[in-house]
Amino acid sequence: MKLNVLDYGLIDKNRTTREALDETIELAQKAEALGYHRFWVAEHHNIAAFAISSPELMMMELGMKTFHIRLGSGGIMALHYSAYKVAEIIKTLEARYPNRIDLGVGNFLGNPLVQSAMKSIHTKDDYPQVIRDLDAYLHHDKENPLPIAVNPKIDTEPELWTLSHSEETAQLAAELGLGYVFGIFPYMPLNTMEEAKKVSAIYHQNFKPSSQGSQPHLTLASFIVIADTAEEAEAMAKTLDIWMLGNDSFNEFTQYPDTDDASAYPLTQDQKELIKDNRTRAIIGDKETVKKQLDVLIEATQASEVLVIPLVPGLKQRIRSLELMAELYL
Repeated sequence: MKLNVLDYGLIDKNRTTREALDETIELAQKAEALGYHRFWVAEHHNIAAFAISSPELMMMELGMKTFHIRLGSGGIMALHYSAYKVAEIIKTLEARYPNRIDLGVGNFLGNPLVQSAMKSIHTKDDYPQVIRDLDAYLHHDKENPLPIAVNPKIDTEPELWTLSHSEETAQLAAELGLGYVFGIFPYMPLNTMEEAKKVSAIYHQNFKPSSQGSQPHLTLASFIVIADTAEEAEAMAKTLDIWMLGNDSFNEFTQYPDTDDASAYPLTQDQKELIKDNRTRAIIGDKETVKKQLDVLIEATQASEVLVIPLVPGLKQRIRSLELMAELYL
């Protein structure tokens, strides 16, 4: 089993944005030392506690500060942008760091304020065509050359991954022979296990070999709150609980809440119910509990990799989370 990391660039209590970005680099270096396969960074806009809005820029610096771990976006929100320009950016990264670059692509447009500011050029209906365009630009078909060059010209190809939980995206990724990230964290399924089985089956059964790979390649992604004891994990999970309430478009907190914030947070009955539902979006516990839950999902999805999202306060604990996961699977 290969382990990967998706980092949001959390700005912890009493930390600056610059320190948060430095800590993303430190986390990537630790992940590499532990034997993780990929380190991805996310794209978020207008969320005060997340430092990363331009994953491609972080990928460039991460390439300079690491040696062999694959680096990627998790993901670039491609509906905002020209697929051609995204392809040029990713190929530039691949030219600098051959065989190390992943383009993970999502279709979330953000709230109306973000859409207006970004002047998004696509709608969600355009997503399949955007993926097809990116595939064509990044994975050249020598028998059917493109009418336009996508520079820089390079001998290696970056990997293209779709990030989703939908049947339609699973089908598209399969048809194009791309990697597929099935995330249980973006939404609350009525039945996580049934959804996981159904969507992963669509991907595996319809996969067509491509220049990117001859076999289906599914990654399971989840918020993972893991600690040395169940009690420690539960205390950290409460910070995720209040964060995932999403108040004020996730701007209730200007910095990521810590365990003191969570303990003092006054919850309404409705919020308690929402937290209960949101717990389906995370895997929480000590090593034994996390492995038990994760192994069931790995089997259900036939995942070959796991994408760990350590949305917990404090770099020290994020590093400890990676260490504990490495002890389980690496």
